[in-house]
Amino acid sequence: MMQTTRPPTSSQPAAPEALGLSHILTSLLPPTVHTSDGPERYTVSAVFNRRPSAGEITGINGAAARSWLDGAQFPEVSLKVSDRRLEIANTSLEQLASGLAATIAGLLAHLSAEDATQAHSAAGDLADHEQSEERRLAAINALIAEIPLSASAPSDEQPQLGLARIATGLLPSALGTDSASPRYTVAVEFTRAPTPREIEMITGTSLRQQMSAAGYPEAVLTIRDRRLEIHGTSLEELRAGLADVISSAFIGISSEAATRDVEAAADAARQAEQESNRQQYVTTAAAAVRFVAPRD
Repeated sequence: MMQTTRPPTSSQPAAPEALGLSHILTSLLPPTVHTSDGPERYTVSAVFNRRPSAGEITGINGAAARSWLDGAQFPEVSLKVSDRRLEIANTSLEQLASGLAATIAGLLAHLSAEDATQAHSAAGDLADHEQSEERRLAAINALIAEIPLSASAPSDEQPQLGLARIATGLLPSALGTDSASPRYTVAVEFTRAPTPREIEMITGTSLRQQMSAAGYPEAVLTIRDRRLEIHGTSLEELRAGLADVISSAFIGISSEAATRDVEAAADAARQAEQESNRQQYVTTAAAAVRFVAPRD
């Protein structure tokens, strides 16, 4: 199976613009600001230059901003993100102009740079994971390609039962990693639907004994729909010989099942003929019976 490999990334996507504030929404200021009756402290809403990321929002609304403001001697001020706005509570235009605005700008620049670093690291981790996953899948496909799934057999009216392909999508997701189990279930598609007698023989004790005698006592076979499920095995074990044992056994199973089916059909035909003859005799004998009283 051909695998596609991503070319190495020569350049990362451009980092987003550093988060900042563009202007204050004067329409949201209290109407009494800068009057004799106006509040000393109030909430000022400023517009972001772009929509903040989830990481930046967490930093602004959380402990990072609180620590930054406390360290800059603004313990009474609090920040909250509201869509594309930053709500600066318990402050004033004068306080912002005298140093708070610069402190907030520094905070946003710090959080923006920190978020960009984390995003870059996450992108690198994702690329490493994708490359590792491609190598893992390539190794699994190479191993599957070495597993013999069919054995030669004379052709007859009923196509030989065999195994077509391994259902790679049903293999354990951890396969090929350090956390993978050494034994698992491998599902393999049949070349055709097995007959009821073949199913009985495949899942019976005879084939189980053959596998055990060949050195595979832990393998167990079950059938689901048109798939053979080989439990307690591995791709390595199938390549090493278990696949040959199963494929070779299928030749004998198909032949014996076909013979038994022919014999069963012939026996059923004989029984049907006997029943037909019996019914014909009964009908004829019953017709010959006359319920007529003898004459004196």
